[in-house]
Amino acid sequence: MKEGIVISVSWRLLKGSMLATLPILGVEDPRAFYKKVRAIYHREMAALPEYGEGDVLKLNLAQAVMLGAIYEACDPKPDIDTLTRFYHEFLTRPAIVRKLMGRRDMLAPSEVQRQADIGKRSQRATHPFTWQFSVKVEDQDRFTATFTRCGIYDYLKSRGMAHIVPAMCAIDYDMGEISNHLFLRDHTLATGGAVCDCHYVRKSAATQEEWEKSQDDRRREALRGGRTLE
Repeated sequence: MKEGIVISVSWRLLKGSMLATLPILGVEDPRAFYKKVRAIYHREMAALPEYGEGDVLKLNLAQAVMLGAIYEACDPKPDIDTLTRFYHEFLTRPAIVRKLMGRRDMLAPSEVQRQADIGKRSQRATHPFTWQFSVKVEDQDRFTATFTRCGIYDYLKSRGMAHIVPAMCAIDYDMGEISNHLFLRDHTLATGGAVCDCHYVRKSAATQEEWEKSQDDRRREALRGGRTLE
């Protein structure tokens, strides 16, 4: 599977962050390790079939391939808490990422419509590692994206790494903290749920109950994923 310009540029932007955060995983020579990881990553990407017209979230799949490559290259293997902390620092460390996410309005009508359109397209998915989901709008301050397929889970499961998926799932809550929305989720496919139910609530309109539920959901998801609480 070819990277494409978006994925290629994203890795250039994140290279410095990865080198800076690899010591979290106990890596003593980040540059040599990075070279090894990139070789595994390119091997895996080359083995994947190309996306079709109905396949979505290609960048997310590339991130799963990269995390799988990192985990394969680690010796000894990090525990899920360490891997989650690494992935959080790796993705949120760059100022440009925080700036872009802070400016992104997930509840803007145009963004909600874009997500709904992507969801409709995903129903025609053909790739073995892609996503299928639908969007339900509750009101101008809330919507839910319900996923029946997750490319991250399916890919990492195929590599015998299903147990590390929660390290990536946790980033949804992190991005909500950076942005203008609360993120809530009761279930994930990666931890035995029938779906991933992703709820987005505008912070300025959120009730106290929704604020508390967001934190409770994060704690429960950590426990389901085998992680300890902060």
